[in-house]
Amino acid sequence: MQNLLQFLRNNFHIFLFLVLQIVSLTALFRYNTYHQSIYFNTASSVNGSVLGWRNDVTSYFNLRAQNEALRKENITLRTAGTENFLFFSSDTFLFKNREGMVQFSYIPAKVINNNTAKPKNYFTINRGTDHGIKPGMGVIAPTGVVGVTTECSRHFSVAMSILNRDFKLTPKINKQVHYGNVNWNGNDPRYVQINRINDYYDILDGQEVATTSYAHYFPTDIPIGRVHKVEKAGDGKYLNIDVELSTDMSQLSTVYVIKNMYKSELDSLEQSVSHENR
Repeated sequence: MQNLLQFLRNNFHIFLFLVLQIVSLTALFRYNTYHQSIYFNTASSVNGSVLGWRNDVTSYFNLRAQNEALRKENITLRTAGTENFLFFSSDTFLFKNREGMVQFSYIPAKVINNNTAKPKNYFTINRGTDHGIKPGMGVIAPTGVVGVTTECSRHFSVAMSILNRDFKLTPKINKQVHYGNVNWNGNDPRYVQINRINDYYDILDGQEVATTSYAHYFPTDIPIGRVHKVEKAGDGKYLNIDVELSTDMSQLSTVYVIKNMYKSELDSLEQSVSHENR
């Protein structure tokens, strides 16, 4: 305390000067119109600059979700090997497999209508038969699987959402193919289910769930989501699995429709074998 009093005594003239300076400036700006207008103009300018900077920062961070989606998409493309993509127009690009054969083409589209609240959900995109789209093509977002086209007009297409009780897909879990089906139970739109997986598989929370090429809609290893919960089925021989989707289905915007160049050939061949085995 004594040191503080000694400090104030030694610097009394400085503090007195500052107090008098504040009093004089306050009187100057309060009772002088000209100086008052200068003060308010300067304050408004500074405040406007601060608000503009804050708005820029806020806008930047509001793009975080979009930036994250683009980041994941870039990772996917790099993992697949960008040297295997052939960009031949602004609307479509192709993908070559390891043997150098072009198997898949990807057609960008925008989602113009979407629903996640019904037991059987669909979404509409702004691409149709004029853009090379037909029923039975897989649809993905930058973050993973979202549906399969079902109806097409010249300029638009409707796709069955992964949040549809009729949607089925054979999954890979932790890079192993499992003969169950990805299916939605109609409850929480953040999760889909995989039922009747044999209980001798070691399936753990957090493991990646991705596509196989069995249905010919999608290339292999397109993300679906991650294991969220694993439970024994009623008979104890099977597992019921909740999968947290990698894509927020309520926020669909840019999607890609996938054309498998060999789907018709594969379907025809498999159907002929199926008829022979009846």
